[in-house]
Amino acid sequence: MKRIAILCAGLIAAGAAQAGDGFSLGVGVDYSSGDYGSDVTTEIFSVPVTGKYVSGNWTYKASLPWLDVSGDPDVLPGLGRVDNTNPQGRGRGNGNGNAPAPTPEPEPTEDGSASGIGDLRLSATYAFDTGGPLGVDLTGNVKIATADEDKSLGTGANDYGVALDLYRDFDGTMLFGGASYMVLGDSDFIDVDAVAGANFGVSQRFGSGNLGLMYDYRQAASDDSDDRSEVIGENVVSPHIRGECVDNRLTLNVDDKKVLEAKDSDFRSGGVGLLVVSGDSTVGADILFDNFFVKKP
Repeated sequence: MKRIAILCAGLIAAGAAQAGDGFSLGVGVDYSSGDYGSDVTTEIFSVPVTGKYVSGNWTYKASLPWLDVSGDPDVLPGLGRVDNTNPQGRGRGNGNGNAPAPTPEPEPTEDGSASGIGDLRLSATYAFDTGGPLGVDLTGNVKIATADEDKSLGTGANDYGVALDLYRDFDGTMLFGGASYMVLGDSDFIDVDAVAGANFGVSQRFGSGNLGLMYDYRQAASDDSDDRSEVIGENVVSPHIRGECVDNRLTLNVDDKKVLEAKDSDFRSGGVGLLVVSGDSTVGADILFDNFFVKKP
C-alpha cells in the first residue's frame, strides 16, 4: 500500500497556539492510496479538525475528520480491508451509501465513492516524569462511531484502546517507539477482531525542520485482510495552501483542491494567521512557511 502524508498544518481562525498548558486547535490533511489486498485502488482524503488541551502531565485530544473516499467498499478509513456485508455500503445501492431502502441480495459494484463526517476520536495521555532523558507516555483512546456506516466511512461501532510510547532525544536526533492494543467493536454488518500494533523510528533536526522515518505495524482487523506494515516519511511533501475569504464565504484549498468551505456573516473583518499543531505533544513542530502573501480579491 502507498501512503502519503500531505499536511500537518492549516489556516485557521483560532486563538494563539499554546507552548505549554492551555488549549489549541488545528486542521490537518492526510491522503492515502492503495489496493489494501483487493483488485481496486482505494483513495482516502481526510481533513481532521483537532482540539488539544494540556494541563500539567496530562494531554487531552479530540479529533473529528471530514472524509472523501473512493474505491473498494470493504476498505474503511483507519481500519483497512474487512468483510463489509452492508448492502448500502460505498458503491452499492445507488453508489454513495444513500439508497432509500435495502434490496434483497444486492450485487455490489467494484468500487464507489462517498464523503462525510468520520468517527470522533478522543484520547487522554499522561507523560510520566522518569527523572531522566527518557520520555514515557501512556494513552487511553476511544473512537465514537459518528461516521456513516451506510457510506462505508466507519464500522458503526465504538472502539477502545491503550498505547505506550517511549522516546529520547540525542542532541537533535529523536529515537522513538511504541506499542498499542485496540478492542474493535462489531456492528450488524462488520465482524472485526482486537488488534495489536507497534512502531519505531528516528527523526533528525535539520535547521528549522525535521527529516525522519517511522516503521508502523498493525495486526489485521479480520481474516479477510492482511497485517499492515508500512514505512512513513516525515516532512517529505510541501503542499500549497490557499485560504479565501470572499463576502461571507470561507474556503480552504490544498494543492488547488477545495477541502473545506463554510459561511459566516458575523465577522466582516479580521486578521490572517498560521497555526501549526504537532502530532506529538512532547516534541513540538518546526515548520517553515514560504511564498506567503495576502491579496485583495
